[in-house]
Amino acid sequence: MKITLISTATFPSDQGIRTISGVLKKSGHEVKIIFMAYSEDYSKLYTEKELNQLLFICKNSDLVGISSYASTAPRAIQIIKFLERKIKVPLIWGGVHATISPEHCIKYVDLVCVGEGEEAILDLGDAVENKKSLDKIKNLWIKKDNNIIKNSVRPVIDNLDELPFADYDIQDHYILEKHNLRRFREEDLAGQIFFLTGRGCPYGCTYCSNNLFNKLYEGKCKSVVRWHSTDYIINCIIFLKK
Repeated sequence: MKITLISTATFPSDQGIRTISGVLKKSGHEVKIIFMAYSEDYSKLYTEKELNQLLFICKNSDLVGISSYASTAPRAIQIIKFLERKIKVPLIWGGVHATISPEHCIKYVDLVCVGEGEEAILDLGDAVENKKSLDKIKNLWIKKDNNIIKNSVRPVIDNLDELPFADYDIQDHYILEKHNLRRFREEDLAGQIFFLTGRGCPYGCTYCSNNLFNKLYEGKCKSVVRWHSTDYIINCIIFLKK
C-alpha cells in the first residue's frame, strides 16, 4: 500500500514520523515522507502553489498521515482542508498536538491518533488495505455518522529494540524550500542526525507534554521511561554513518 506522511515541523528532524515510516516499510508498505518545513513565524501559512505541489506527491496515496506540534497545528489544518477536497483517501492526524488535544483535531479530520502510533498505524494500514472496519483500532479517535469513537490507548512498546531504525532513506523524502517541494538531499540534515536512545520522562513537569503522556499511560506500562539496548544504539549509529 502507498502511504504518504507529512511533517509540519520547521526543521526536518521529526523523529516520530521517521520511526512511523520505518515501521510501515518493514511491513512492506511504500512510504513517502514530505517535510513541509516552514518559517518559525507560525502565523504564516502555505501558499496555493506549495499546496498544489504537495497534492501532486500525495495524489496516488492510499493513506495520508499528518504530524504537527501545537505551534504548527494551523498549517496541519490547512493541509487537511486542502487535501480532503482533492483526494478521497483516509487522512489521519498524529503527533504531539493530536495526543494532547484530540478534541481540537477531530473537528478537522476523521481520524486522530492519540499516543504512540507505531502499532496503530499498522492496524490502520491493514484495515484500509483490506477494507475492514476501523472502529475498534486502539489509539484512534474516529469521526463516524456525526459521532466520535474514542478508542482507548494500547500499552506502550516496552521493548524499543523491536522497532526498526528511523527512516533516513532520503530517496523517497521531499522537503519544501523557497516555495518549491524537491527531493531531499543529505545536506538538508545540516550535518547532524537526531537520534533518540529512549522514550519517556520520569518527571512530567506541569508545563510539558510529558505530564499528559505520563497520565495517559498510567497503568499501561511497566515504566514510562524505556531505553534501547547498547547493541541497538551502536548498530544504528553504524548504519546511519554508512
